[in-house]
Amino acid sequence: MSSSQAAQARFSSKRAYAQTFASTLVNRCFGVISGILAARLLGPTGRGELAVLIFLPTVLMTAGDLELPRSLAFEVSREGALPQVVSSGFWLAIVMGCAQSAWLALALPFYLPADKMHLLFASRCLLAYLPAAFVTSALTGIDQGRGRFGRFSLFLVLPGILYVVAILLAWGTGHVSPGVFASGIFASIVVTAVARTALDWDVLKQSKPDWAISWKLLKRGFNYYLPAISSALLGRCDIFLIVRLLPASAIGLYAVAQAIAVGQIGAINPFIQVGFSAVAGHADQEQALKTLARHFRFAALAVIVVGLVAAAATPLGIRLFFGAKFIGATRATLLLIGATVFWGMAQVLDQGLRAAGHPRPGVFSNLLGAALLFGVGIPACSRLGIDGIAAAMLCAQFVSLLLLAGFLVLRLGLPTSLLWPFGQTTISEVTAVGSQIMRRSLRFTRNLAVSEQPDA
Repeated sequence: MSSSQAAQARFSSKRAYAQTFASTLVNRCFGVISGILAARLLGPTGRGELAVLIFLPTVLMTAGDLELPRSLAFEVSREGALPQVVSSGFWLAIVMGCAQSAWLALALPFYLPADKMHLLFASRCLLAYLPAAFVTSALTGIDQGRGRFGRFSLFLVLPGILYVVAILLAWGTGHVSPGVFASGIFASIVVTAVARTALDWDVLKQSKPDWAISWKLLKRGFNYYLPAISSALLGRCDIFLIVRLLPASAIGLYAVAQAIAVGQIGAINPFIQVGFSAVAGHADQEQALKTLARHFRFAALAVIVVGLVAAAATPLGIRLFFGAKFIGATRATLLLIGATVFWGMAQVLDQGLRAAGHPRPGVFSNLLGAALLFGVGIPACSRLGIDGIAAAMLCAQFVSLLLLAGFLVLRLGLPTSLLWPFGQTTISEVTAVGSQIMRRSLRFTRNLAVSEQPDA
């Protein structure tokens, strides 16, 4: 049996989906709690300052790791988790995290506008969490490649839980400020990295990084990196624009709108994570594309349904959970929900195409969307404020999705029907599998701390 066949034999989509859905549900619940607490306790201006503090580190977490976790997941899914691979991934993550922190510390004074320069010191202190975040991301990438989605899911939710604990401690002690909240993020990331490293500590002590493997991981990661950084550019340049163009109070409104909209990521992340591993495990191109189409149909159906529910609940939800001060974010929230629906579907195609050996379409689609966002978003933001930038984001994400789907159909010859999520076959399959996933998810939620072994 080949290594790729062995990977497929131990991979269980049902178990993987159950575990990632359960962890995503937990993560989103704590994300909602932390978002509401931050908005209520800090107000629009303070929430806007917190968004400024965490923006650039968050961008580097997405685009600054050279897609090392994806490269590790691909390597392990094909060849297994060799000790040299684990050690190489760990030390590469530390080196890259330190380099990114140093670079960003120098760049911050050029990024922050004059009215936000008082945040410079806190922003630089927060950068110290990047090496820890990169380590967690790399090691959980190995878990993803192994098919250990129980462990992967545990460390997906742990930072969010710890952040809520930190907020409650700050609230209880009367130390409420954007800087203190940012410190809570820092502590949650570092504790998570230490806990995840401890699980592979014996391997890390006994093995050294292999430079040939390290170069191989970086080379493959760079092929994934161009789509990733272009995706980060498209997904985050709206915040970059409003930081430069709007006051902190408007940024606070937009941050709440974005927090509500990205709640749908909870519905799409399992399909991104599981879909990448499932596609990467297929050496046959035709079978890989069929697998990608199947996961895309499930993802599209899920994210559309969740988006409609979120849009219906938004007007009441903002007033009830965030207060009357944030009512002005309602229209932008609805527009960003639509943008997130398109983003989620595009991400499944982008990640799946990378796993199938086609990283370039993701680069072109994201760059085209980013160009549209800059070209339309700047005048729209100047004229319409947060509503204008949200509308531009909606258009940009739709164009990106359209290009990726067009590549699959027109260039790779995938039948359009395989991408249609509302067919009777897809709905029947979702209905049949959904109950099984729900039962597994409930069991996993009750015992989330137990790392489950992949199927034999």
